[in-house]
Amino acid sequence: MKKKDLWVHALFMIMVFAGWSCQVTDQELGTDLLPPDDDVFLFRDTIFEINSYPVSGQPLMTHERGEAGRLFLLGATRDSIVGTSKASLLTHFNPTLSFKNGPNLVIDSLVFYLHIPEFKGDTTARITIRVHELTERIYRDSVYYSNFVTEGKYNPVPLAEYSYLPRSNNTYPFFIDDPAYLDKFYDLQTDTGVFRNDSLFKDVFRGFYIEAESVSERGVMAGVQLNNALSKVAIKYASDSTEVDSTAGQDFIWTNFAINEFSSQKINVFEHDHSGTYLAGIIDRAEADARYCYVQGMSGVNTRISFPTLPDWIGKGPVVISSATLIFDVVPEAESGIPPGTMPDRLMVLTELDPGKYQELYDYIALRQIDNAASRFGGYLKPVSAGMFADTTYSYKFNVTLHFQAMVNEEKLENNFILQVSNARSNPEITKLWSSHPANIERLRLEVVYLKL
Repeated sequence: MKKKDLWVHALFMIMVFAGWSCQVTDQELGTDLLPPDDDVFLFRDTIFEINSYPVSGQPLMTHERGEAGRLFLLGATRDSIVGTSKASLLTHFNPTLSFKNGPNLVIDSLVFYLHIPEFKGDTTARITIRVHELTERIYRDSVYYSNFVTEGKYNPVPLAEYSYLPRSNNTYPFFIDDPAYLDKFYDLQTDTGVFRNDSLFKDVFRGFYIEAESVSERGVMAGVQLNNALSKVAIKYASDSTEVDSTAGQDFIWTNFAINEFSSQKINVFEHDHSGTYLAGIIDRAEADARYCYVQGMSGVNTRISFPTLPDWIGKGPVVISSATLIFDVVPEAESGIPPGTMPDRLMVLTELDPGKYQELYDYIALRQIDNAASRFGGYLKPVSAGMFADTTYSYKFNVTLHFQAMVNEEKLENNFILQVSNARSNPEITKLWSSHPANIERLRLEVVYLKL
């Protein structure tokens, strides 16, 4: 290998690993390390043409995947930005050996509890939650998506319906006194197998479909922790097996049927209606040339971006990328109507391999292999101020050096990217971004520092 090639190769390795943690803008930096006859210059470009427009989110896998602290969404929100968004739930509960069924069963109370750590939206108005009986079985070992069709799979007459004021970190009871449902227990008074076999039990007790709505025009969204021990089905009962015959009266006891991450299936179902909004006229329309882009959780709205002039830039000659930063500026609250405190705290950029098939970027994959390093990929909502007397603005920035170097090397040919909410299954929040419209000068941009070979 020639002397100059060795220097370039070494410099490339240094810049790739250093580029994650620093920004290089000085074209003279590092040249004193090279032989006098080797002139190396670092360049910085932000002139890439970018196409961007909002698209409908792809269905998300929302079934239970063994996540102990996961929040499932429940409720409905309404606004003039993205329209109406709804989240409903399906879940079943597990049998327990502590339930001692027997003859002369008497049920005092049957209660379904939901533990809700947080609410987002209007918490000043009451939320009504309805619990329905599932009429079709759901399975723990099956895959379910956010567009799961619930119609015809539950009894439209609720087992329980209650209205509550939203209070975070609270457990809400739903008393079930429907005679037909209680008869499921009475019909099994002498059957010792159903309450000891998971499959047989769930053939009889298929679980619940849960929906909610707020009286508030703005709506509210609950974050439900089904895998919390406080979320459960509890029964207060007495039977011969609890030795009622040996006492003066009936000896009632409580037994809990758990809902956990190991053997209880749960499914989040999301619905979106953009009718009557500005978004309805531009979503999924690349030709609309809209001034704004949107990103919403719950598979509501994503933004698609591509770089049409990037192949021409690559064709000008081989380069080594020191750093590549993809920046999305946020539309200020005065124009967007969205306070920064209610925006997603992190977004995620994915590359689209095929329609609807996404993959994480190389940088995120590489950093994820390093302990506590994945956050360096970026995507967090950060304040940006032009000075002491300037209004604070916000942006989302991503470090994409490795991925764009792979594109330069023609190892990565896809030129379509998707911007979505990080943890979109459990986050209903919205952000409004400047698009690549000509009026938005450099508000959506790719900044690249590179070395020409």
